[in-house]
Amino acid sequence: MSSGVGVAGAADVNLATGGNPPGGWIGNPEIFESTFGGIGEGAPQGTVVADSGFRPYPHGFPLPNWGSADDFAVNSLIWGVPDRVTLQEIQKGEYASPAPLNSLALRRTLGNGVCRDPKAIDPKTGECDLILGADLLAQSIETGALGGHCFGMAAAAAALYNGQIPANQVGASGLGINAANQMGKPAIETITRLFGTQYLNSEILDLMNVGTSPTEVVQTLIRELPSGQVPYVLGLIGDGGGHAITPYAVTDRGDGLFDIAVYDNNFPLRALAVTVDTTTDSFVYTSATDPNSPNYTWSSENDAVVGLVPMDMILGKQPCPVCRGKDNGTLLSFSSWESVNSDEIGISLVDDKGDPLSPDLYRVFGPLNPDTEELSSAPLIAVEPGVDFGVLVQTGKLKTPQPLEVYAMSNGNSEYLLMESLPSDGVIVFGVGDGAALFESNKVTSPRIQQLWDGTRRSIDVNGHPLVLPAGATAFQNWDRPSKRITYDSSAKRTVTWNVQVSGVSDDGDVNWVGLGVKVPASAKIVVDYSKATSAIAPTAWVEAKGGARTAITMEKVTQSLIDGERDRIYVVQGPS
Repeated sequence: MSSGVGVAGAADVNLATGGNPPGGWIGNPEIFESTFGGIGEGAPQGTVVADSGFRPYPHGFPLPNWGSADDFAVNSLIWGVPDRVTLQEIQKGEYASPAPLNSLALRRTLGNGVCRDPKAIDPKTGECDLILGADLLAQSIETGALGGHCFGMAAAAAALYNGQIPANQVGASGLGINAANQMGKPAIETITRLFGTQYLNSEILDLMNVGTSPTEVVQTLIRELPSGQVPYVLGLIGDGGGHAITPYAVTDRGDGLFDIAVYDNNFPLRALAVTVDTTTDSFVYTSATDPNSPNYTWSSENDAVVGLVPMDMILGKQPCPVCRGKDNGTLLSFSSWESVNSDEIGISLVDDKGDPLSPDLYRVFGPLNPDTEELSSAPLIAVEPGVDFGVLVQTGKLKTPQPLEVYAMSNGNSEYLLMESLPSDGVIVFGVGDGAALFESNKVTSPRIQQLWDGTRRSIDVNGHPLVLPAGATAFQNWDRPSKRITYDSSAKRTVTWNVQVSGVSDDGDVNWVGLGVKVPASAKIVVDYSKATSAIAPTAWVEAKGGARTAITMEKVTQSLIDGERDRIYVVQGPS
């Protein structure tokens, strides 16, 4: 199928603005044109045969899709929203990051199960104290969105136009007009939480990854768009990753060719076209994977797929992978890595013997975002309930220092690994099991391991950090929750220094204690007993030698002054990174 325009002329209706001038847009239209191209470039061709009435102006967002906080700051530099940022402030890192997901945003997506006490929801703000697993899930969603928020922007724009979410929830005007959106906290949180539905709903992942016949996509849109609604997000998945856009009209170019008019959130104001050849049941679409990347083409010729994700599915209550209750399996996600290292990092799963995990015990979904010039996204993996497994990370010659975060999230019980710097030519295993975690590497490493548990009245997280774990040694972190004890040890043949931390939230108050610089000789272990710990009483902790002799550990209360002085040695929320 050719990607050329063919014989049909421009569409007989202005599909970018509906004939309305771009007055009220927050930026200068001339700047938009010089940045993203003219409004007519790449526009649909032919006769309009289905039209919802949606237009990129005024119903699309006024800013392009963003990934990292740096990207968002550059948007603020150019367009002045939500706050004016100067180049000097960006260079010094003196700017506010986009608003993180709060409890209200998570409740809207996952329900009240994310709250530690659903009966204590603030009636004015709708916020609550989150269970620890929900905090970790929010962190993983924000980390996953570093490659872009396209799915969230496509869904939020459609939902606003359809009247499925109120204007104030997106930060638009009371008339639902998005053109002057100031892109403040409401917009950011709504876009990010809707982006996160890809993590949560396997049906969405299936629709995105398996796709639909391009001809069927056209037929469905011709049938449903005249209702005056935008009932779908259109997903594209290929070898280079995925993208999500908003389909709002269809034009007939003749000879079996149709253009699907789309709002592509990488290109504000413009109407672009996904071209479908119904005679060969094929499609082609060329766009940048994000505004800062070169053009990429999704097409049937390069084995990409196209699919429609219903808005009702996106906006409905999603399955909660971390809420207390029945074990629904483990959701594995990873931080992005530098694009220059993308060919040097491999991820797979192994069983408790180190053999490849049986493929019928897990499913792999393609990256939620396409690669950009700076970042490559990792796949999402769903593991069946009751399966203990290891995450195997193998590296080649890394071109630049590379951190990695691993999120293993399940109902009421989750694990997290932070590697501040992956080694080159490394073979690393992060073992995940109920109450037990292990880490091993063929290189010297410094892993941070966190385990979370959310009970009915109490939430606890425990952290272990062997500062210099020798090559070939295995670090173990075993948590006996009924006895309220954690054991930290390793197979190292020499003394290893650890930082260990126990934090918790309960009806009786918060608990947060840390042991810093604990020296553990070969064959010895750390034991932390928090059964009597409170905000005022430290856990009992000791180093236990192989023969049973104990040496007491001083556990310090975590205060702001301690965090300020020992930030690199105390666990604080890391992501997104």
